[in-house]
Amino acid sequence: MKVGFFLATAVMTATMAAAAAPAVSVSGAWTRPTATAGMNAAGYLTLVNRGNREARLVAASSPDASSVTLHRSAAAGPVMTMRSVAFIAVPAHGKADLAPGGYHLMLEGVRRPLHVGDKVPVSLSFAGGGAMRAVLRVRAGGGSMPGMAM
Repeated sequence: MKVGFFLATAVMTATMAAAAAPAVSVSGAWTRPTATAGMNAAGYLTLVNRGNREARLVAASSPDASSVTLHRSAAAGPVMTMRSVAFIAVPAHGKADLAPGGYHLMLEGVRRPLHVGDKVPVSLSFAGGGAMRAVLRVRAGGGSMPGMAM
């Protein structure tokens, strides 16, 4: 009886740990500087999925922003548009690039000016309850996106 209980507990614990730790890693996380608090900033990174199932990034947050939402920029004729999305899919054994001109994290209402060299912590939440932390390094570069409409 005790062996069955411990085996069931071990299986349940392993299942919960698997749900809490997605097979996704983060690389190249960065954002641009901001002049003042209250501005918006975009977070860019690459999500790599080592798992056998698609992972879906469904939410993000940061103590350095009022809110963080998932967005996608796309060309609509000569104008770039930006829209929020419900999730960002990371294919099994694949990756999702969050980069200028495409998917990104929109850090709304940054709480402090972001200077080159600063670090911005973000929490990433995945469908199924998995979560992880990442750090966006503030760096210059990437340029602006002319014609961006919201």
